[in-house]
This record gives sequence, structure tokens and C-alpha cells, in this order.
Amino acid sequence: MENIDEVFESTKQAITNFENIKECIQGLYEVLKINLSQENIYFQIGQDNLEALYQNLLELMINELGTIEFMKMLKNAEIDLDLPLDNLIE
Repeated sequence: MENIDEVFESTKQAITNFENIKECIQGLYEVLKINLSQENIYFQIGQDNLEALYQNLLELMINELGTIEFMKMLKNAEIDLDLPLDNLIE
């Protein structure tokens, strides 16, 4: 059985991570709003992608069985984590 403090800390960290992801998505949306008019096709494409990203994140989080299997695959290096953003992520 897991230590209650360990579960609490893990849950607290997961909530912090989720809030950080929400802030990042909101920040990206604000950058779009600052740089592009809402009628601009690139603004609309960016907005659609941010909405899809958030929707998929929520669906992933509530898919308990799928998430557990995904995490196993991730730990076994079966999932490609490479996200080429013009070499911004190293």
C-alpha cells in the first residue's frame, strides 16, 4: 500500500502540472490575440489547435485505463516523445 503522504504529494504535483499546462495554453492564445486579428486564418487555425490540445488533454486524463497503459508504454520507451519545434526543445 502506498504511503498517504506520497499519494498526497503526487496528487498535488499532478494538479500543479495541470494548472501549468492550462496557463501555457492560455498564454499561447494571448500571443495569438496580440499578433493576429481574430479574422486572420492563422489566428483561427491556432485557436482550433489550442482548443483541440486542451480537449485531448482532458480526455486523456479521464481515460483512466488508457492512461495507465500509456504510462507503462512511456516508461518502457515505446512512445516517441520527440516534438520537433525547430530545435527549441532539447
